[in-house]
Amino acid sequence: MKTLMIAEDLTALGQISLASALGVVQAQSVRPAMLPTALLSTQSEGFSTPVALSTEEWLENTLAQWLDMGEEFAGILIGYVGQTALIDKLSVIIDHFALPVTVIDPVMGDRGSLYPGLDEDYVVAVRQLCQKATVITPNWTELCLLAGYDPTSECTQELLDTMVEQLRQEGISARVIVTGILGQGTSSTAYQAEKDDQFNWLIAPRIPGHFYGTGDLFSAILASQLVKDVPFERAIQVAHEGLRLAIVQTAPFDEGQRRYGLQLSHLLAYLTSFEA
Repeated sequence: MKTLMIAEDLTALGQISLASALGVVQAQSVRPAMLPTALLSTQSEGFSTPVALSTEEWLENTLAQWLDMGEEFAGILIGYVGQTALIDKLSVIIDHFALPVTVIDPVMGDRGSLYPGLDEDYVVAVRQLCQKATVITPNWTELCLLAGYDPTSECTQELLDTMVEQLRQEGISARVIVTGILGQGTSSTAYQAEKDDQFNWLIAPRIPGHFYGTGDLFSAILASQLVKDVPFERAIQVAHEGLRLAIVQTAPFDEGQRRYGLQLSHLLAYLTSFEA
């Protein structure tokens, strides 16, 4: 069984970020090695300001123990970090392991704006971290922020190509997957099969409403597939379809319930069907 290192926040209430990633990774017969970048009482959207507990010292000591043990990792997934100083430490970790699967989900905004508590310095730090990735999975807002464009810009193929070229100039050589691109009645994922290929599109009917934690879930499925050596395009298709199933299952709930995260049972059944 291969091991995936996962560095992102652990939210105590609901099924967001590391709390949702854990089951998804295990369902794909991948062993999770969890590095919670912070312990939060709630997610940062939809609730009051969360109570946060820094895990920086614990994270460093845990890594030291893993290194002493000689633990081996097949890949690393980095999601929400929340602190610029901790991004610097994760950058050192990436350099040390130099893993062939290094997926960075630059979690920092959605719906045209940064998440609460983040600023331009944080965007710069995430941009620098993405220089070390093999794959990045921003949503449209996050892609705009990474490339230095207005995050409320409307998605066009021309602008998508222009922003990816800007990322290349910023030293980001990773393959780019852009999630949650909203169109007229559609929600799409755009991806490069090869690093500098034209974009391919996976398009699904748009389900009205906002669904929290979709990017976290997509990246967890994708990274698990990649460490299992599933072909890149197939891994994206599995992540796209799995996320669709979770959104469809969650759609009947109202906004007050959705803020706790996506319903996962249909997704988990889908993922475990490959392991039978």
